[in-house]
Amino acid sequence: MKDRTKEKEELYRKVLGKDAPKRNLTAADLEILKNDPFDGVDMDQQLKKLKENSDKIKEQTQQIYNLNLSDDLDYLKQSLKEDFSEDFPAINQEDSLTTIENTELLNQKFEQIIQSIKLKVNNQDDFINNLCKAFKRPFVSGQQRNGTNSTILICGSSYTGRHSSLNTIAQLLFDQKLITSSSISTIDLEKYSGKEDENNFVVDLYSAINNSSVIVFDNIDVISPSYLNYVEEILVDGKLSLNKRYVLNKGLLTETSNSLVKNAVSELNFKGKYLVFVTTLKPNKLLNVVGSRFINSITDSITTKDLDNDEIVEITRNKFADLRKKCLTNLNINVEYQQSFTDYIYDNYNHTNVKYVLDMYQDIYQAISEYKLQGNVDDEIIISSSDNQILLDSHLMSEYLNKVVDNAIEEVNAELNDIVGLTEIKEYIFSLQDFYNAQKIRQQKGLKTTELSKHMIFTGNPGTGKTTIARLLAKYLKAIGVLSNGQLIEVSRNDLVGKYVGHTAPLTMQVIKSAMGGILFIDEAYSLYRGSNDSFGLECIDTLVKAMEDNREDLIVILAGYTREMQEFLQSNSGLQSRFPNQIEFPDYTGEELYKIALINAKKAGYKVDEAVEKPLTKYFTEVQKNDSVRSGNGRLSRNVIEEAILNQSKRIISDPNAQMDLLMVQDFQQINKED
Repeated sequence: MKDRTKEKEELYRKVLGKDAPKRNLTAADLEILKNDPFDGVDMDQQLKKLKENSDKIKEQTQQIYNLNLSDDLDYLKQSLKEDFSEDFPAINQEDSLTTIENTELLNQKFEQIIQSIKLKVNNQDDFINNLCKAFKRPFVSGQQRNGTNSTILICGSSYTGRHSSLNTIAQLLFDQKLITSSSISTIDLEKYSGKEDENNFVVDLYSAINNSSVIVFDNIDVISPSYLNYVEEILVDGKLSLNKRYVLNKGLLTETSNSLVKNAVSELNFKGKYLVFVTTLKPNKLLNVVGSRFINSITDSITTKDLDNDEIVEITRNKFADLRKKCLTNLNINVEYQQSFTDYIYDNYNHTNVKYVLDMYQDIYQAISEYKLQGNVDDEIIISSSDNQILLDSHLMSEYLNKVVDNAIEEVNAELNDIVGLTEIKEYIFSLQDFYNAQKIRQQKGLKTTELSKHMIFTGNPGTGKTTIARLLAKYLKAIGVLSNGQLIEVSRNDLVGKYVGHTAPLTMQVIKSAMGGILFIDEAYSLYRGSNDSFGLECIDTLVKAMEDNREDLIVILAGYTREMQEFLQSNSGLQSRFPNQIEFPDYTGEELYKIALINAKKAGYKVDEAVEKPLTKYFTEVQKNDSVRSGNGRLSRNVIEEAILNQSKRIISDPNAQMDLLMVQDFQQINKED
């Protein structure tokens, strides 16, 4: 009897106790309670109450399901994210179809999305249809086995609507409450090259996971091998195991060396995310970069089509509508165009992307703004074309464009012309502008373009103008649009090579990053290689070669040094010789050239040189160059002679108050007097 009583007490605790879990009573449970009730307890009454409570719970549950809880859920998700820096667990898309959406309503929503994107992105109907199908896939077939919603590869030329379509669909999916964030997080894979970028890569990924439903991996075709394995793991497994210890600190992910720290993060999970990979390569070409495992893990591969000139004209009409609206709103000007303007676009923009159309409309708006600022227009302007140029009313549009670039080119040209000697080198620099202008025209016409290797080697003795030419070259290439910044970073071995193992590569990359958009000028570059046992120097060279290849569009490296030593240096790495096709020899200055340089140095210091100085000083310079041009210093020799003459002149005018203050005379040049 005691055992039976204990059994009943245990069953009662399980069913009605405060810690009782949610469960359904079995037939055996009900039989025990009904046939063997507790003393003083009416079990029929208890069972009746249980049934009433159960019915109420079912009724309340149905009422909750009938409510539109999306706003409340969004609020709860945001609160959880703010409190715990975590996204609300992703809803299983397959299940959501049966409880929230139905197939017909889902189709209606995506049809609306398709039409909305086509209003923003022209002439890409097939691409947009396939893109929407890729984003719809998880709502129909559920998430992928790796937990992600979908993995999408987008191929196509630049400026054909790839990123515009992605931004638009993310906003529309959010508006339809199909994803939890309207913003897209972009991981530009071109930014991460060496191990020193790994922390930034992990932090950027963590931020993307917590801020976006759609994560775009841009420039997958130029991904560094160091990061290909990471991205492939994300694509295949839907998560990334971290090699280092990271911890959450006030919602931010930071590296830590403490193995016992709380809130440690050991992996990044991409469950419920759309992963989109963007490239300009076709899939068969991308295969050579990322491998078959990567390609085979993609669920949808979509390609934008290149645009012909008829489609460019059609896009232009839409852009013109935007221009008209902008001019009316900001400038109170109504803008119209003539057929000649359409013909101009048709003739000049037969290319595979719309970049130049976008640039053209920016120029037109800038010119109209300046046109009005000068008081040349009231409330209407007509855009036309004549002699292959755009006109505002009857005026050339180019007359009202910003002249900063033109002025910069003129300034550099003037500086180059003022340089004494180096005629062949200056002609080479001037020819670069013609080359890049010709390539720009070819690109606008839809023709193939040729890219020059811009890395150079300057050889010659000290003082022959290598650094000066490098500085002007940086300014010149910035002015003609080849470089984005135009700075010159001058370094030597001490700035690039570390002092202990593991120090060189990060140090070299730090210098390279400071030179991005400009020129990295390495003086006495042959000192980077001190023989096969110089492992630090070889590591620096290897890092430099790879960075040159990865950043060839916006970085120029110039190696400078003595001619013979530089030839030996080029043999230290098999990739160096081919990457520096432009080898320029800087000749020693003649005596006449050094005298001209002396006049320039004197003028800069506020002095003139007496005519009687010319012959003896030129003779002196010629003799020095003939005997030892290697150690003479070339241009530095000329500068030193003038500085010494200024010092001697100061002593002379102190003793002769009537002497001309700004004139350097024969007696001020000790070199001449010694010869006499």
